[in-house]
Amino acid sequence: MNRTRHLLTSLLLLVLFPVAGNKLYHQKDKDVFRDSELRCAVRLDGYMVGFNYEILKAFGKSHLDSTTILLGDDLDSLLEAVAKDSLDILVISKDEFKETPGLTGIAMEDSSAIWVIRHEKGAAREITRWNAIFRGSREYAELVRRFSGSYGTARGWQLSSGVISPYDDCFISCARILGWDWKLLAALAWSESKFMIQAKSPKGAMGIMQMMPVTADRFGVTDALDPEENIAAGTRYLAFLQKTLSRYAEDPEILAWLTIAAYNSGGGRALQDLEGRERSSATRAYVETVMRQYNIFSGKSSETGLLGPDGLSGIDPGDEDAGDQKEEHDDQEREDISDQDHGDVDVDGNEGDEVILRV
Repeated sequence: MNRTRHLLTSLLLLVLFPVAGNKLYHQKDKDVFRDSELRCAVRLDGYMVGFNYEILKAFGKSHLDSTTILLGDDLDSLLEAVAKDSLDILVISKDEFKETPGLTGIAMEDSSAIWVIRHEKGAAREITRWNAIFRGSREYAELVRRFSGSYGTARGWQLSSGVISPYDDCFISCARILGWDWKLLAALAWSESKFMIQAKSPKGAMGIMQMMPVTADRFGVTDALDPEENIAAGTRYLAFLQKTLSRYAEDPEILAWLTIAAYNSGGGRALQDLEGRERSSATRAYVETVMRQYNIFSGKSSETGLLGPDGLSGIDPGDEDAGDQKEEHDDQEREDISDQDHGDVDVDGNEGDEVILRV
């Protein structure tokens, strides 16, 4: 009897929610969103930003030609933007939502978030329908797996299982370009942003790899929030620095040290620090912090973490510890070394165009 009931339920779902190819919608359901672009804003903390960013991307991919996701701040202004149809979807925590005329809140199960939209039955029905199907998909199961780990100093990491962040696959792929252990690249990213896609420094560096806008644009970033895009661009920048500095260091460990230092403060200061001539200890301290974090990720150290609070508690993305531990990459005045010292080293020269690699 139970088997028969299960079969009937499955058939009913297929009738009610048919799937065409890999699309989770009827063609006519696209019409509930009038424009070709889905406009969204997220006002959340911690890793919930990254989790809901990817859900919004999946929803947008299923329904519209493109999706724009921004970070939100002032709640009243964001709600007004939804009411005026400047935003299609606003994602906030459930405890922030209050019944508002003209707006509908759709609770996302298995999440503390709620999607706020204009009060239109068609849109609410379609989001609810899509969410029910998506939560039963392999894509969603993988998303939950990635974000359900302990990624912070208070809780530690799941080192026994080899899990460090929700973005391990991307670190593994990108680290091959540098010839690094992927855990070293992850340690640098943790030092920059604690794996928070929303991290933003007072000087304007953004995303997991804390790319300054000019640097990010040069190395192919179109959406600074996109974790894969941000990590890939940061890796291309590291590859450029590594190639530029390779003439000064043949030893792989010294070259990695120099590259990490240059990511923090520029190639000139990295070389000065190598010779013991750096006036400031900030660059050396930065590299030592990354390397200590790498030892933690590699299981070589018993320390639980080095940089601030548990990420799941929701760090302040504008806090210095959230990613402003370096200067402005190559956006600042260039730190070239004179011919008298090492020859002409320009970490932002045209030469870099040759080593921008595909990821």
